[in-house]
Amino acid sequence: MGMSQQKKPALGPLRTLLPLVLGLSVVAWILQGAVTKNGGWDGLEGAMALPDWPVALAGLMTLVLLRDIGYVCRLKWLSAGRLSWKQAVETTVLWEFASAITPGIVGGGAVAIWGLHRQGMSAGRSTALVFSTALLDEMFYVLAVPPLILLLGNAVRPDGLDHAFGWGAFWAGWALMLLLAVVIGFGLFLAPRSTHRIIRSTGAWRPLRRWKRNIIRFAEDLRESAEHMKTLSLGRWAASFAATMVSWTSRFLCLVAVMGMVVAPLEMLDTFLIVARQLVMWVFLLISPTPGSSGVAEWLLNVFFGEWFERAPSPISAAITMLIWRMATHFIYLLIGVLVIPGWLRRSHRRNPI
Repeated sequence: MGMSQQKKPALGPLRTLLPLVLGLSVVAWILQGAVTKNGGWDGLEGAMALPDWPVALAGLMTLVLLRDIGYVCRLKWLSAGRLSWKQAVETTVLWEFASAITPGIVGGGAVAIWGLHRQGMSAGRSTALVFSTALLDEMFYVLAVPPLILLLGNAVRPDGLDHAFGWGAFWAGWALMLLLAVVIGFGLFLAPRSTHRIIRSTGAWRPLRRWKRNIIRFAEDLRESAEHMKTLSLGRWAASFAATMVSWTSRFLCLVAVMGMVVAPLEMLDTFLIVARQLVMWVFLLISPTPGSSGVAEWLLNVFFGEWFERAPSPISAAITMLIWRMATHFIYLLIGVLVIPGWLRRSHRRNPI
């Protein structure tokens, strides 16, 4: 039974409490450590914000907006006009909220399929649209990582990850994303029937029998999606991939803007290195068991960017950076979801599939 046929997912405001508590707890722990290390609040010295923080704040707000504009445009274009701009915005809000309250490895895709179907899109087209966005996301990631690592070398590896297991886990995650992109690409465009048969046959393998039903459902959804996506022109795909690049680049540049507010002037920050390290960090966020990677994201930020925080003008710059960064990239979607989704649920209803 597909997501579109299941009961309404739990999207109530109580689901926002756990990611909020986890994230703020780690920020408080980092803040308490800085205060204790410096002999209490009276021992803290240094600027809480840098002189050009208004410019960095304006940049941050612009990047957050660009990230969501990219997602909205991508949904609009990949739907071949079947979604209005308003519906694309509402689906983006629903998707981001679902991603913020579910573990990274789960994501909000299933809820997005349900939301698209609720707005009148057929189950097949809803699934095809989500599969297509997943393909573009995986393509961006697998294509962006190698050039940055080749360009920057070992500088992308923080001290906390400078061991065989951590680096091996990263490349295993990258390879898994590459495999997923290849499977979806073949399933949607090159050999949908063969891909369908191969995926179904893997469900019979003894180690995978536990997930046989899910594997078969994935194969069926992928085959049906291929039929729907054949009608999209190359121009729509190119525009959608460009929107994907804008969204993901804006997401990673948000941290640069935040660090420009409280860590170091923007001109002194190594933008390419900060973005590259986030690309490495992203693999570990995807496998986080906590909703929206709450707690894990804040802790990893300290692992990957501790050397910048140590040179910051204030001992609590790390905690402030974590708080602002998570507000701009995570907490904001919890708030918007709580405010917007209840009204959307009351207004929306199942229409004739399109």
